[in-house]
This record gives sequence, structure tokens and C-alpha cells, in this order.
Amino acid sequence: MSWRFRHSFKIIPGVRINLSSTGLSASIGGAPFTLNVGPRGVYGTASLPGTGISVRHRFAGDSQNRVLPIPLTRPTISPLRTFDPIPEIEEVRSASTEALTSAPLKELKRVLETAYEQKEEIGSELRTANEEKRTAHLKYSAWERGFLLKRIFKTKFATRKEELELAEAKIAELEQQLRLTMVATHIEIAKEQAEQYFRMCGEFSALCECAAIWDIKSHQRMDKTRERTIADVGLRRQKVTFSLRSCDLIQWEHKVPHLQNANGGDMFFYPGFILYRASRQAFAVIDFHDVRAVALGAKSMEEHGVPKDAKVIGETWNKVNADGTRDKRFAENYRIPIVLYASLTLKTDTGLWEEYLFSNLDRLEKFIEAFTKFVDSFRGN
Repeated sequence: MSWRFRHSFKIIPGVRINLSSTGLSASIGGAPFTLNVGPRGVYGTASLPGTGISVRHRFAGDSQNRVLPIPLTRPTISPLRTFDPIPEIEEVRSASTEALTSAPLKELKRVLETAYEQKEEIGSELRTANEEKRTAHLKYSAWERGFLLKRIFKTKFATRKEELELAEAKIAELEQQLRLTMVATHIEIAKEQAEQYFRMCGEFSALCECAAIWDIKSHQRMDKTRERTIADVGLRRQKVTFSLRSCDLIQWEHKVPHLQNANGGDMFFYPGFILYRASRQAFAVIDFHDVRAVALGAKSMEEHGVPKDAKVIGETWNKVNADGTRDKRFAENYRIPIVLYASLTLKTDTGLWEEYLFSNLDRLEKFIEAFTKFVDSFRGN
């Protein structure tokens, strides 16, 4: 039986992403209209199939932003100290997803949004259709297993059978349409960029094995005299997990670096762009060219147990004098280890602001080196 349940359904066009020494470019859709996003701007191409006639129009100009290298500096700052809660704190939080998307990638975001909306709508209809099928199956099977009713009421029995077949056909089409709402992404990476990208993924996998990774939720400048501490900055932090995984918005055969975020959206590092996912329906697409990243070594006063892969470089007291010696006025004063950690800050002009703290400086250093080489492979152009 032929069945077309949702005549208004639009098949989401495929996305072809290319990464080469000139940067990131993407082609969205196909004939008769294709949108091309690249380092030279946004272009639309309209063509008449079979005629060879096409028209190309420019929608946006060059992006003047360039990827900045990520320096890694050995610790030169005063120790950090963790407090919970911290009064008068400054929250580390990114702007809304509406503001974060890079201008050249707004069309890519629109396609992803359309796909997600279709997915949610069809998913809801599929759940309803499964309930309808269950009811139709119960009605049909009750008569089909019997002997009398299906022979006395032949027309009504045929109707019940048709209703079940219709429900099954409806589910089959909805399931097919649900598969089509996943954006079929084909990512092509030039050899030079591919080698650097997958090397970066390998170092990220090692970074994921740090004994502790914290998302920095807020910080505050310390009053060292009042608090009787050597720390310049107080932090509020939360442990998070990094991993290689996929995002449900984009189909790709490879897993990508995933940065969990305790104070905002999770980040997925795809070749050439970062997918920032704040919730099921709120996300942003950020060009690597827009990201400013800074990695630093950080001395931290660790009062909650030293991670097994961290390096202890000294110690201090819970309460100290101005010269850093033990303040003997506090009878229960205790020692606190000073640990060498590493911090990573990611920012953009559109409002991305995320900070992380890692227990292992060497792992972050190797990841940053690999990431910088990946960035350098197309930054010069």
C-alpha cells in the first residue's frame, strides 16, 4: 500500500564541510540552490538543472578574525585557593547561545535548528502513532484469533485489518522521516589538517584521563590581609568529565572532543568549528578563528585531597602572617599543600567565556601543542 502521511515534511539537505589550508568552508543543500560558507564570505549559487546556467551571489564578506596561538606559561602567578561559597563572586559564564554563533556559520546553525525541530515534531507524532498501532493491533488480533466474529462481521473485520496496516505504514514512514532529520554531514579534511586534527584528538583523549578536571564556576580577588592567606584568587569549581563522543545534532563517523560544562553549554570540537550545546534546543556554532585561548600553569592551595597525578611543589598554612609564615594566634592552624595545576581559558568577542582547571600540567601541555599545530595548519591563510 502507498502511504504519504506528512506531505509538508521537508527533507533536510546534506552538509558538506571542507577543511584545508585556506580554512573552513561548508556547502549546504544542492541544486537548484546551494549555500557556500567559506573564509572569503557567504555565497549562494542558483542553477537550472540540465542547462549549465547558474548565478552566484555574495551575501557576506571576509572575516577579519584569525586563530590565535595558545601560549602555555609555566606558573608565575600566586596560588589559587578554593572556597565554597565565595561572597561577591564573579561568575564565569558564557553569553546566550543566540549571541555566540559566529556570523559566517549562522546558516549552518539554521539548518541544524530546522533538523532538530523536525526531529522533535516527528518524534512526538511517532509516539502517538505507536499508541494507535497498539490499539489497532489489539482490536484486530482479538477477532483474528477467534472463529465467529470475523466471519459474521466480515466488513468490520476487514476495516480493522486495514486500520492496523495503515498504522504500521504510518509508523514506517515516520521512522524514515525521523532518520532524515539527522543532518547527514560529510566532512572532508585535507591531509595536512586531518593529520593534525586526529593527533589533537589523540592528545585530548590522554587529557581526558587527568585524575581531576574542574570547571571554574566563579572567582574572586582575595583580601590577603583579612583572610590571612597567600592566595590572590579564590575559586569555586566543580568536577567535570572530558571525553571523545558524538553530538546528536550532527552525524559523523568519528567521535570528537567533548568538554562538559557545569555552568553553561557543553562544547564539541568538530574540524573547523565548535558546537556549543546549552540545552536540547539551544546551541551555537563557533568558528575556531573567533576563539581566543590561554593556557597557564597555576599554583593552587589544595584543601580537598591532592589528585594522584598532580605535582606537589610546596606547602603553606591555613592562616599565615604577611611574610607567609605560620600565624601562631590560631591554635588549630594546619598545613595546606601547594599543587601545580594547569588552567585553560576560552573566550570570543561574542561572549564565550569558559575556564577549566586540570590536575596534570603535562597532559594539557601536550594537548595544547597538538591543538596549536592544528590551528597553525590553516591559520596563515
